[in-house]
Amino acid sequence: MRILPEAMRNLFRKRFTRKYPKEKPVIPEGFRGKIRHYKDKCIYCGLCAKFCPSGAITVDVKNKTWHVDYGRCVFCGQCEEVCRDMVKKNAIKLGKDYELAGTKKNAFMFGDRKR
Repeated sequence: MRILPEAMRNLFRKRFTRKYPKEKPVIPEGFRGKIRHYKDKCIYCGLCAKFCPSGAITVDVKNKTWHVDYGRCVFCGQCEEVCRDMVKKNAIKLGKDYELAGTKKNAFMFGDRKR
């Protein structure tokens, strides 16, 4: 019967968990979320696709198209780093968007490719 006093103590304590969809979490600095691609800054060199460890990014240099498959992306930030440091273009930024769940595979395909 030691569980009853523990239950009574916890009954009146503040809840530890958040009520998620209603209460949004505070996003920390340096969070790596959804990739943002800026077409006007991109030179379509393909280095982001080359350095992507999961192969989530594809770049067609000839047709100047860029696309990321969020089903494969591990949000490591390699694409942003190579675009910023090697190419000096800042055409890729990792944002703070974290709600990327969906029920259809096509919901994870972003970029120039038609869905």
